Amino acid sequence: MSGTTKVNENLPPQIQKALAECIAGAQAAERKAEHYLKLAQGEADDSIYEACRSMYRFYTSMQEFFREEQVAIFALLRTDGASPPSRLRAAA
Repeated sequence: MSGTTKVNENLPPQIQKALAECIAGAQAAERKAEHYLKLAQGEADDSIYEACRSMYRFYTSMQEFFREEQVAIFALLRTDGASPPSRLRAAA
């Protein structure tokens, strides 16, 4: 998710905000994961290497979480087509 993704401006503001936060969260997690992967590469101390790999796995999971949340929001929007406020509030 290295590119910039634009949120649909026709959506309600709270949905735009949720999607923007998912996008930003996934991008931040991706950057952190890459950072820890670079730290792990070439590390001679096994405990530091394992700690960096653990953080890499954690941030990779967070990136996937934010992507799944974004997909779930889009799925809710598609179920009715009109994005009813009551259903979206319940999902938030």
